[in-house]
Amino acid sequence: MKIKTIITVIIKVILILFLVVTLNRIMMPKYINENKDGRITREYYPAAKYSDVIFVGSSTVFSGIDPMVLWNEQGISSFVRANASQTMWISYYMVEDALKCHKPELVCIDTTFVKYDDDFIEEPSTRKSVDGMRLSRSKIDCALASMGEDEKLMNYIVPLFRFHSRWKEFTWDDIRYAWYNKPVTLNGYIADDEVEPADTDVLEYTGEFTKISPKNELYLRKTIELCQNKGIQVMLFKMPSFSPNWSNALDDELAGIAGEYGISYTNYDKLNDKIGLDFAVDTPDAGSHLNSKGAAVFSTYIAKTIASDYDVTDRRGDNKYAGYWSKKTK
Repeated sequence: MKIKTIITVIIKVILILFLVVTLNRIMMPKYINENKDGRITREYYPAAKYSDVIFVGSSTVFSGIDPMVLWNEQGISSFVRANASQTMWISYYMVEDALKCHKPELVCIDTTFVKYDDDFIEEPSTRKSVDGMRLSRSKIDCALASMGEDEKLMNYIVPLFRFHSRWKEFTWDDIRYAWYNKPVTLNGYIADDEVEPADTDVLEYTGEFTKISPKNELYLRKTIELCQNKGIQVMLFKMPSFSPNWSNALDDELAGIAGEYGISYTNYDKLNDKIGLDFAVDTPDAGSHLNSKGAAVFSTYIAKTIASDYDVTDRRGDNKYAGYWSKKTK
């Protein structure tokens, strides 16, 4: 009788857990047709073993780096683990989480978002980053580092509590994609074919940022040290744009931090002409981001940089990698 009771309890616990997990999957936004960047985090896991290079950063990265171009040009197998408004602390946990799955050869850290203060909080964007993470200490710590005072950690651990009211806007996609994770990005890249020219021919910084905030600096250093302690190469850079919302003082400080760790820092804004970017046609939003044409140009350039400056394997001769990337073209 005692064994029977124990078995009954175990079965009930399993059923309850299954029900909670199922409801979580049904109630969470699917990001299939809109806000596709909400799928980037979770789409990494099936691609992890083919991710020799990982890019982390904000929306400028997922719109401006096309992994297919890196593969076609240099045989670089990569994934863009970037999300909208992704802070440096979220980028750190994206790397920490990634290392639980696979050890990349190179981690490329975009610094565009260090211009914001320590108190930057944007709950919808944070959820896009964190909700897709597998449950782990990294996910919990990421949520704790990112959430506002009025948010609750349990809402990140069990998203059902946060999204329980979504039943009012249910669609068939919520059922269809509860368990099947239909890919909606190309290894984290989201193409944008819109064109809105920059409204000036001369880029002049007008941002009044003179110092990287303590939290940004802390997590930037933590990311670099995490990688270097694991024997992973690091590249520090700022995505190219035609936005004045930056300062040379930030460049100087970032270059100084990079120098302390023996790595390079490049602000690609200052190489736009050399790269071949034309912000009359290569941007969807007057210069803040790259569109698909601009992404192709920049991705070609950065692929050459990685191939020449870093020890990253050309995988085009590897049948497993070649088979993986051939499926991406279908």
